[in-house]
Formats: sequence, structure tokens, C-alpha cells
Amino acid sequence: MGNWFLLQTKSRQESRAVENLERQGVDSFCPMVRVEKVSRGTRVVKQEVLFPGYLFVNFNQTSVSATTVRSTRGVSHFVTCAGSPVMVPDTLIDQLQKRTDINNQEIVSNLPQLGDQLEVIDGPFRGLNAVFTEIDGNQRAVVLINLLNQQVKASLPFSSLSNKDGNST
Repeated sequence: MGNWFLLQTKSRQESRAVENLERQGVDSFCPMVRVEKVSRGTRVVKQEVLFPGYLFVNFNQTSVSATTVRSTRGVSHFVTCAGSPVMVPDTLIDQLQKRTDINNQEIVSNLPQLGDQLEVIDGPFRGLNAVFTEIDGNQRAVVLINLLNQQVKASLPFSSLSNKDGNST
């Protein structure tokens, strides 16, 4: 058993690098998570790389050359510190593997849910409270705003809304 190292991959080529490293007998790990996003006006759940542009490799330096790993298709270079590749502790890899297990159904999302209390942080309704009702396209949300003691529907960009705790949606 070797040591875990951190590799930087070429842009959006994590899966290519993993595939080519596996062919060479190098154990690799690219953590993936399920993310909820808006696509064409609907909520979709997609599998995405947790650390875009990076992956972990485990190899024994006596049996596999670091040059071989570095020159693999999809790999850019080792992440280094003072000229030496950064070794990653086994405990960190174990924790990441448990949290990103394929059977883990946890979804990462910053999209508001029906009835969530939001605050308008930009535009003519700035400072008013709003209640999320639905998604309106890829970049907008339909909210209810209390104006003159009546709830009025408004379609606002997600960028002008914030959760009540201060996090932008």
C-alpha cells in the first residue's frame, strides 16, 4: 500500500484522469456529491465533482513512478509544497469516502424550498420580506411580497434574494 497524494487535473478532465490512472494500476479517488440545481426552469439533481480540478491518488513510489502518474492523460501536475508532492493523510481520505459514498442520498442545495422566508437585498423591493413560491426560469424566483397589507406575486432574480440568515440564494 502506498501513500495518498493530491493531483491537479486539466480542466474538467477528472474522469479521464481517473480512467487512465486505473488502467495503469494506480488507485485514484475523485469525490462526487449530488447537487440540486435549476435547469430549464426545473429542479434537477446532478452528480458533480466535490473538488473540481483535483483528485487523490494512492500509489507506491517504488513500483510506480511519479513521472508516469504526472504524465497521465487528464493530469496536469502534483500539488506540491516546497517542491515535494503533498501527502494526504489516510484519515482524511477515509472521511471523504464515507461522506461521498455512492449510497449516500444526501443532496447539496442552496435553492430555497416552498414557503422559505427570504429578504430582498437588491432592486426596488430592497429590505422587504418575501416568501418563496416557485422557480421562474433558470435565474429567477416567484415570491410573495407583503405590500400595503396584501401579498403580491413578484418575479425576482435569485441574486437579489437572501435567506433570512443572510446567505444569498
